[in-house]
Amino acid sequence: MVDAPAPTLLAVDGNSLAHRAFHASDPDERRGAWMLGLFVRILAGVWSYGPYHGVLVGFDHPVNHRKLADAGYKAGRSEKDPALEEGLDELPGLMARLGFTIEQHEGAEADDVMASAASGAVALGARCHVLSSDKDLLALVSDEVTLLRPRGTMGDLVVTDPARVRADHGVDPSQYVDLAALRGDPSDGLRGVHGIGARTAAKLLRRHRSVEQLYANLHHLDPRMEAKLRAGRDEVDRNLALMTPLTGVPADVAGTLQHGVDLDVVDEALVALGEGRAAGTFRNAVTRPAPPPMPPPPDEAPHEPVVVRARPIEPSSATTQDALF
Repeated sequence: MVDAPAPTLLAVDGNSLAHRAFHASDPDERRGAWMLGLFVRILAGVWSYGPYHGVLVGFDHPVNHRKLADAGYKAGRSEKDPALEEGLDELPGLMARLGFTIEQHEGAEADDVMASAASGAVALGARCHVLSSDKDLLALVSDEVTLLRPRGTMGDLVVTDPARVRADHGVDPSQYVDLAALRGDPSDGLRGVHGIGARTAAKLLRRHRSVEQLYANLHHLDPRMEAKLRAGRDEVDRNLALMTPLTGVPADVAGTLQHGVDLDVVDEALVALGEGRAAGTFRNAVTRPAPPPMPPPPDEAPHEPVVVRARPIEPSSATTQDALF
């Protein structure tokens, strides 16, 4: 008797996808529940990587504990377009009408919801696919947790497993935040150790395993490298505190998997909001038979990072294309 495959949760970084939906939209077509429609069409385009037994969407809360603790965190980013701000304010409530699990908690960012959802799924014996453009979430990747990262389009996703993280960054997923803390992240206003880039950080971590062990063994390093790391210690500690996704945020994984996806609820809500076409696209994606599995590569074939291309998202018209507890 063959055991049934473990259920798979689709955990969605709502802010990441909302930004993509916004930048794929035509300003003249931003009417009604336009962002919801595009968001659902994005999910439809991703469904072929499943099937999925439930959808959980996490959003940044307006009250951000990281920003409250450190005024420089993400301080250099430009102001959001007012239309994007409006869409983000409305989207969690609209998504909830579709029957999806929505998690948005004071102080937390969507990253924290993704981390809690992934750890919750693993604790239940399930698998989790995290859909996000955020590289910090590479830290969540494991044998049970896969990161789906869009490249140019949502139809061109990189399926990121542990082997892919090691091939691309030279470290295990569990070391990625340490690598980023040493390197820094200018987009979030986080400086790293001056003179240490990603390659050097990876080399140091392959030898010392973690930032903690690296700093415990500074006396074994070249004097110039030791001096750089000592001078940058405050930045590294700050980065670790701000970059690490937190798993203590509520995420109802069990309820999400139990209730699944009710296509009738999705249809009714979308039609009522004037997004019937998105409803049809989503239903077709969910009910379409899964393609046959790909044959394994020849044993002698060299390892290549796997990039899986999903079906492109059908445009909605001819012109459419953020807790330290």
